[in-house]
Formats: sequence, structure tokens, C-alpha cells
Amino acid sequence: MGYPYKIILCPVDFDDNSMAALAQARRLAIDMGATIHLLHVLPILPMLADHGVNVGGDEAAEKQAQSQLKDLVRRRLTRTPAEIHTHIAFVSEVPKAILAFARDLNADLIVMATHGRTGVKHLFFGSVTEAVVRNAVCPVLTLRFTSEAEPKREAAKPATAAKATAPSKKKAGASR
Repeated sequence: MGYPYKIILCPVDFDDNSMAALAQARRLAIDMGATIHLLHVLPILPMLADHGVNVGGDEAAEKQAQSQLKDLVRRRLTRTPAEIHTHIAFVSEVPKAILAFARDLNADLIVMATHGRTGVKHLFFGSVTEAVVRNAVCPVLTLRFTSEAEPKREAAKPATAAKATAPSKKKAGASR
């Protein structure tokens, strides 16, 4: 475990954020000659177990996840050493599953996206990334990606603030 990283774990949930994190993991793997280990944890809802539904694992869902991971390797990780892994866990156990896998793999680095939830959403859904960062035994590179609409909105705010401060400068100059 150490730099340069040779074993990079990249947990994915197939959303745009995790795909962007995968692109960053690929760049690191190419630069360092590392292998990327893609991990998808299939979440199970505890309610299903309470109602007698078999939660030992849905083979169809796991096969679909493996197929999606293979497709990711084929489309996005050409000429990059990669291995795919799936794991089934209760929703609340997803961070623990990622951490256990990282330890078993002896990962040098974990690269994952954060969704940036705050407030009530964070309270109810928690943060898988936050739990991984707090408990990982190796470095964790977290990346937050935003839509293109958000930076435009943020860029407009400083311009408005600059206009608001301009008149006060004129007043200060006028009183001299």
C-alpha cells in the first residue's frame, strides 16, 4: 500500500457521478500502471427480509450488474487492466461492504464520487462516501461532479456581488 498506486478500487453505482470518478481512476491507472477493480454493491432493503422475501441475493440482478460492469470495462477502460466484482449487502451495509472489499483486496487507493447531499437528504440517505472516507485504511480520492447548469448559476452570483460593491466604492470616493 502506497504510492505509486497499483491497486485502485472504484465503487460504481452506474450514475453519471460514478462514471466521472471511473474516468479519473482510469487516468490514475494509466499514469501509474495500476489495475482498476470495479465494485458494484447491490443494495437490499431490510423490509424485504421482514416479509419473507429471499434476500440471499437476486441472481438476475447480480448477473445484470456483472454484465454492466463488463460493458464499462469494454467501453471505458480499453487497454487499462481491470477486474470486476459484485457484492450483495443491505443498504445500510454498503459502506462496510466497500471497506471490507478494499481491505481484502489490499487496495492502495479508493476512487469514488460523492453526490453532495446535504440537510434532510443526507440525514435520511446518509453518505456512503463519507463512511468510506472515515473508516478506510488506504487513501480515498473523492470527487464531486456537478451539472453544467450549476457552475453558470454560481458564476452569476460573484458578478452580482461585484455590482453591489461598486456603488459603495463610488460613495466612499465622493465623500472625500
